[in-house]
Amino acid sequence: MLDLEAVLDAMHGLADEVRGSREETLRRRERGRAQIEVAGALDCLRGAVQKFGEDMALPAAQRDMRRTYPPPAVGHYTVIATDGSQVAPDYHHVAPWYLINAGCAVFRYGPPPGRSRSRLSSEPILKPPQRNAQTTRDEEGTADARAVAVSVSGRLEVERLRAELEYAARLLDEEGDPGRTVLLLDGPLIQWRMISDLRGPEKGELVRLFKELVYRSRELRIPIAGFISRSRAVEWVTLLRFSLCDDLPTTGRLCPACQRGLLRFNTEPPADAHHAPLAGLRDIELANQLLDRSQRGWRTEVIELQSKMWDQEITEGAGAAGFFYLQAGAEIARVELPQWVWEDQAQMDLLHSAIWDQCDVGHGYPMALSEAHEAAVVRGADRDAFYLLIERILRDSDFAETNLSAKARSKRRPLA
Repeated sequence: MLDLEAVLDAMHGLADEVRGSREETLRRRERGRAQIEVAGALDCLRGAVQKFGEDMALPAAQRDMRRTYPPPAVGHYTVIATDGSQVAPDYHHVAPWYLINAGCAVFRYGPPPGRSRSRLSSEPILKPPQRNAQTTRDEEGTADARAVAVSVSGRLEVERLRAELEYAARLLDEEGDPGRTVLLLDGPLIQWRMISDLRGPEKGELVRLFKELVYRSRELRIPIAGFISRSRAVEWVTLLRFSLCDDLPTTGRLCPACQRGLLRFNTEPPADAHHAPLAGLRDIELANQLLDRSQRGWRTEVIELQSKMWDQEITEGAGAAGFFYLQAGAEIARVELPQWVWEDQAQMDLLHSAIWDQCDVGHGYPMALSEAHEAAVVRGADRDAFYLLIERILRDSDFAETNLSAKARSKRRPLA
């Protein structure tokens, strides 16, 4: 039992700290809003970032970051979304099998002739444990469940992502309607953080799947985007901190101190650093200054991302990635997209109007992503049924010893 009285004083102290932090954030927001005007007028800014040579945001070519856009009128469209879930191996049960479940949602608004209005489905994939050199065996020769469970730790999210990407690629061909379809991914457009932590064949496989999905969506003229709720990104703020350097307007470059410290000090730079006034601010706090709650469905201008990994691994130099921020009603959301979408006005309008319409009917979050999650999620009752089914199948196969742990048996027979 949690003793709330014991943490009450600490809660009051944290509340005071939150209020103080809020006041400082508001000051930084106002400074950030003013700096957008300054940065938007700097003709040298894009070139200066390119000369700097680091992976960071830069103004998209021939676009004014000071601009915001209302949602285009929504017409007939099709939205495809995927998500995934899993049942991890449990060493308290008879066999450490595990399950990857990829779910999808397809909604058609004004469906074309011969097309269904919606599709909600999932594809469960039963997996055996990954054997490795450390896997031990008990006296009967069966794999020790604890060792096997440990051997798959950290791989499940990779396998789940792989299933989601493969499912999304198939849905483009099966469910895509020419000229009116968008594909939404939950989270970043490319899961770089996961990819960068991988080595060997797994990394190459995920890169290949992302690359094929992006290329296929481009071939079919289906805008693809990643939708991120509660983003903590700071790329746009970093670009504005870059523009604070006093040397920039006269030399077109950062001063030596900013070159050394801009990307090193993201939260607490030296007080006299040119870029210090905006350190600690997040992009969504900046976007809040441009998009108030009365501007539901409005978006910011696209900000481009200079990324060596994107250029080398995904498009091989054939276009960048970028992002914009959307006033989704309940929050400011980040939307990541490839350059070929924002450079085609028809596709950009389709993506913007469809995402906003999905957020509007989904109370601030795209309904298609919510329903794809519901199709994929494996809840407690489903998980229990999964393990009971394993036991039944093994009994029917004359596997007499179920070998449940005492802990697993106790959960089925409450003692009080």
